[in-house]
Amino acid sequence: MQNTSTPKLDRAFIPAAAFLLGCLGIVIWDQCFQWHTREDYNFGFLVPFCFGYVLYDRWPAIRATLLGTAPEPSPAPPPAGRHWDTLVYAGLALALPLFGLGAAMRAISGPGILATWFNTFGFISIFLGLAWTFSKENAAGRALSFKERSRFIALFAFPALVWFISGPMLYLMDTQIKILLLREVTSAVVNMLGWVDINLTQEGNVILLPQVLPGGQHDSVGVADACSGIRSLTACTFMGAFLSATFLHGPVRKILLLAASLIFALLLNVLRTGFLTLWAFKKGSAALSLDLWGAVEKLPNGVRNPEFTLGTVHDIAGYIAMGMTFMLLLAMLPVLNANYTRRTPETHGDEPEK
Repeated sequence: MQNTSTPKLDRAFIPAAAFLLGCLGIVIWDQCFQWHTREDYNFGFLVPFCFGYVLYDRWPAIRATLLGTAPEPSPAPPPAGRHWDTLVYAGLALALPLFGLGAAMRAISGPGILATWFNTFGFISIFLGLAWTFSKENAAGRALSFKERSRFIALFAFPALVWFISGPMLYLMDTQIKILLLREVTSAVVNMLGWVDINLTQEGNVILLPQVLPGGQHDSVGVADACSGIRSLTACTFMGAFLSATFLHGPVRKILLLAASLIFALLLNVLRTGFLTLWAFKKGSAALSLDLWGAVEKLPNGVRNPEFTLGTVHDIAGYIAMGMTFMLLLAMLPVLNANYTRRTPETHGDEPEK
């Protein structure tokens, strides 16, 4: 008699999923410090929702692979070599104590760079390692090949690696890349405005304007952290990663969109800083803290000025730059998803001309 029972997931799947959720809770608790204390990193609060949505969107493919309900290749490919399992098990053996150390450091010493790095990389390794372990064979008993297991792991690439963008990447950007970006953005703005015969002087991260203040010193525009491009770079990297994971298929297209997100973020940040410098050149650096019509945000008595609208020139330029980056990334999706292969009359179902 033929067995028609429905394949079921491995019994260890639910405990493993519960363990991962517990580890994820610790990662979110750790990274929340960055998201909460730094206004420009508030995008981190979107990461858990995007993580859940991508897993929900890919669950049918995940379930089909584990249960063996997906179309199987014929003939069946050979199973993945055991040495791959040995490497993954060794990685898990290192990742578990690494994550435990990071969690202990976060609980005892509070937020810190090492705690975030240990927690994040430990969780990523555990997540991907368990995914590899559960894909050894499906519920029907067929061992999966290396290629099949690699495709299964790829389903978890964004849900796992997005925590690097929202955690360690923030520390990395602020400590290693900030100085480089501050200098390069300042130089780019000075050179760009020089092309239109606006000659300015650069002193480090400060652009000297020709106007002379009452004290005798030149007015200036300082390219501070907010104008360095670090924050827009991290936010756009997250945005590009989410859009590529949700709307694009194939690693090449995903990498192209990620690269585009970095280029757009840097380019529009230079244009934004150039606009602010030009505004200060025309109206003085103090005008950057006023609205577009020159109204102050607060009156001398501390009450908000009813004539102040939209926001300061500095903030409006930032919002516009971020919005334009988002629109450019959306415009890239249909371009990258386009099929450029030449179709023959046979593929259209048309009859050849007589």
